[in-house]
Amino acid sequence: FLLASGLLVLMTAASGAWGVSALVRLGEAVDASLDESEETIALAASLATAIEREDDALLRVATGQARGGDGGLAAERRRFKEAFARLVPYLKDADEKATLVSIRRHADDYRAAGDRMLAMLGHQDAWESYHVNVNPALRGVVADCDRVRELHFRNMRQTGVQARDRARRAAVVVGGILAAAVASSILVASRLARAVVPPILDLTRSVEALSRGDFDRRVSVTSADELGRLASGFNQMAEALAEFRRLNLDEVFRAKETLESTLAALPDAVIVVDPDGDVVAANPTASNVFRALGLGPVRRVEQLPLSGDGLDAVRGQLRGERADATRPDLGQALPVALDGHQAKLLPTAMPIPEFSGGRPGAVVVLYDVTEFARLDELRAEMIAVASHELKTPLTTLRMNLMLMRERAAELSPLLREILATAALGCEDLAATIDELLDLTRIEAGQLRLNLDQVDLLALAGHVAAKFLPRFEEDGVRLDFVRGCDRAVVRGDAARLGVVLSNLLTNALKYTPRGGRVEIAVKTKTECPGTESDLLQVAVTDTGPGIPPEFRERVFEKFFRLEHLSPHSPEGVQGVGIGLYLCRQIVALHGGTIWCEPGVEEVGTRFVMEFPGPIA
Repeated sequence: FLLASGLLVLMTAASGAWGVSALVRLGEAVDASLDESEETIALAASLATAIEREDDALLRVATGQARGGDGGLAAERRRFKEAFARLVPYLKDADEKATLVSIRRHADDYRAAGDRMLAMLGHQDAWESYHVNVNPALRGVVADCDRVRELHFRNMRQTGVQARDRARRAAVVVGGILAAAVASSILVASRLARAVVPPILDLTRSVEALSRGDFDRRVSVTSADELGRLASGFNQMAEALAEFRRLNLDEVFRAKETLESTLAALPDAVIVVDPDGDVVAANPTASNVFRALGLGPVRRVEQLPLSGDGLDAVRGQLRGERADATRPDLGQALPVALDGHQAKLLPTAMPIPEFSGGRPGAVVVLYDVTEFARLDELRAEMIAVASHELKTPLTTLRMNLMLMRERAAELSPLLREILATAALGCEDLAATIDELLDLTRIEAGQLRLNLDQVDLLALAGHVAAKFLPRFEEDGVRLDFVRGCDRAVVRGDAARLGVVLSNLLTNALKYTPRGGRVEIAVKTKTECPGTESDLLQVAVTDTGPGIPPEFRERVFEKFFRLEHLSPHSPEGVQGVGIGLYLCRQIVALHGGTIWCEPGVEEVGTRFVMEFPGPIA
């Protein structure tokens, strides 16, 4: 087999090499012949042009139109001689050399006749001499040049015929070699088919059986060659796999039972989803939840009792996206009647790396947060009751302080300062109580907006002017940047003013003396080339900034950065609901708000984005 294969390869390589060599030689010969013919034709045409230009110069001299001596006749004769000298090396065979001699003879006759005509100028026979002697000699030179071109056109045709004949001979030789190679291939293939194909088919069927789990299948060993050694190796592998299967099958079953027992023992509902979105496992608690919700067999992730955000979170884990770092919202908890009591289950999706084929899966856990939800409701009720109870005495206190301020002129400077501080503290406490009341309204879904056209430029300017004295008192610069001419949206001016006030208050708290805070209003084109614009309101400070891991969490309810970040300024206090209210109010206006680093990664920028301006 190796000898036949080597002979076949040798014949194929020899035929290919000879064919390539013949074609290369043929191409080089044709190219050289064509290049020489093209150059000769071009030189002959140049020679004919030169003699005609010489004749033009002769006629200018004869008619008296020449300027500057001989009218360029000598230059044209030199040009003709140069063209003739370049043509001589290309004319090699007898016909071409005879034509070359004829060109030289006619050219000499032409010049002699031309000189005689010039000598006869002024005589009545001068022009007759031109037509009788000069012009026929000129035509002779041109005719000889045409003959040179004709000879080389004929040479080009002969070259094509010779190339065709040589190509035919090469094709015959290559065809013979290929025919021999094909015959040898048929012989080798027939031998291989009889000796190799049956064992390979047997081996293929055995491999397929092995892939189906039939480890008892064996291959017949019929020879001691490579196929025989391959069959023996396969049989040894099959025996090793069968032994491995017998040894590990019990261990696999035990691991499966352990996993199922672990899932069943978990108190929370656990659902496992594969990379294709199929539900591949669910513990008994999850099955009880499905039955309590009136769901049938849950086989796809779309059938899980999750909200749109919950389903998006699961799909994100299946795509390998990073899990959201924000705390779970108890408001997303799923109410379910389990074992005779009302429970609340909070869904959480976590990735399973390398679940199948290198693709991630996901596990969905429905945590029982009934007690946490109840505590959250109690906290909301307590906040609402406390806020309402504080509202009345605070109003009385503010009225008394207002009455006292009417007679502040009668007080000493120290008492006036104490009175102003008390009034400012009451205002801050009133704002905090209003925020707590808004929080309870938002959670109850009762926050109402008084919608009207709101000029964000005017609103931002008004809020900035109101805060300017406090900024000047703390030594912080406040700038208002108008990035557009018109910024009108449909919204609640009072609520949007609360949002801007919260952002400026936070910026003032965290910006050190000598720092700068900027409030800017501008438009942003969502899709270039269209009129789909967005309005942006940004508040930027030069404070210590917010670490990346907290930039989303600052919008959580009751989250306070100073408890977690070592970079927070000392003495900065807050309730932790201002930014939460900002996000909720902006969302009610159809907008978004986010946090990002300030200019050159210094400080913090809070950006609000609203739908395009009202025309």
